[in-house]
Amino acid sequence: MKKLLCILLALLFLPPCAAFAEAAESVNPQDDEFPASDGGSSGMPTGMPGLSSENFSADDIPAEYLEPCADQHGRVEKIRYTVSTEEGNQVKIATVYLPQEYDESGEKYNVLYLLHAASGKPQNYLNPEKETAFRNLLDHMIADGMLEPLIVVAATYYPTEGFMKFMPLERQVAAISDFPEELAALIIPAVESEYRTWAESTDMEGIVASRAHRGIAGFSLGGVATWNVFRKEMRCFRWFLPISEASWADEEGGTSGIWDSDVSAQVLYDAVLEQGFARDDFRLFVATGTDDEAFGISTSQMVSLLEYADIFMPGDNTSCSMMAGGTHTITAVYTYLYHIMPALFRD
Repeated sequence: MKKLLCILLALLFLPPCAAFAEAAESVNPQDDEFPASDGGSSGMPTGMPGLSSENFSADDIPAEYLEPCADQHGRVEKIRYTVSTEEGNQVKIATVYLPQEYDESGEKYNVLYLLHAASGKPQNYLNPEKETAFRNLLDHMIADGMLEPLIVVAATYYPTEGFMKFMPLERQVAAISDFPEELAALIIPAVESEYRTWAESTDMEGIVASRAHRGIAGFSLGGVATWNVFRKEMRCFRWFLPISEASWADEEGGTSGIWDSDVSAQVLYDAVLEQGFARDDFRLFVATGTDDEAFGISTSQMVSLLEYADIFMPGDNTSCSMMAGGTHTITAVYTYLYHIMPALFRD
């Protein structure tokens, strides 16, 4: 019955659009050791403020948007913070994008935190040493008035800053499980005590009070980490963008929810209530592609979430968007962010 509903939704809401064209270079490798979907199909209207009612196409991004911008040149800096682990203290690095006008404006800025895929690192998105496609995209969108100037922070859920290509799956699961606490207690204070944001202070009271000016996005395993932040630290964020992955959480504190979307949806629903929030307290944008290995997992979970309309309401606070032919690559992520970022921080 659920698969039939997915197919019907796809037929209703997935219009024809150009197939996704792979970029010549993908700086973030696929994380194909993670559980893949067994197929399925879904599509839902993107009836959120700032989003089109149609689904996404890679052709929507002007080619020059991924090249350096002449009229806006934001800079990228590193910020360091220390995490205590069983092996001792670990110094970790996040990379921070600041719009060109940051130094002159004196303004406060909204902040989007961005998480990489498995085997990735923050520098895949924002690198102080060289231009990246995502930095160029931010510059062009700000220069053309599509995007209000903002701060973007690329962070890692890995225990060190290094490239963790061969980190076993069970250790990666543990890392993303612990990450929400690290994000709230260490990363946000490190970043927002250094830069001008809407947080009047970086104690928990100040972070909670400014949650409407803070969002988090993540791709693949970073999408799972984003769902974990949704479940555990909604007090710190209003805006959530899990891309190309579902929540893995089950009712026993494990990860078997990936195989049963009704279970994972129940966990997400309960988490909102347990944290003391309601439908008006968050905005959720989910995106995936029809040729993405996580397509079935992501869309099945969204169908299950529809059963909890008192919390998850398409066209109100929840959006699921598709890209025909979209694959499990960082280049697809650029398209999702290109469409979704202009809708952030608007209410």
